[in-house]
Amino acid sequence: MMEGAFFVSKGVILDWLNELLDLQLTKIEQCATGAVYCQVMDAIYPGTFNLAKVKWGAKFDYEYVENFKVL
Repeated sequence: MMEGAFFVSKGVILDWLNELLDLQLTKIEQCATGAVYCQVMDAIYPGTFNLAKVKWGAKFDYEYVENFKVL
């Protein structure tokens, strides 16, 4: 009943993100800022997100929140 897609490793997800977005992520925790998720959504729906509002170098929680608001 449980599909194999529910049990994908972190490494597979990182490989997919690095290939899709041409990034060099080494840890899944680097996605926590929300900037990577904004890039993924922009890849799926081009031009619907204002990527100029994304804080790419976010280091604090309030900056993460701003990125998720853009998302």
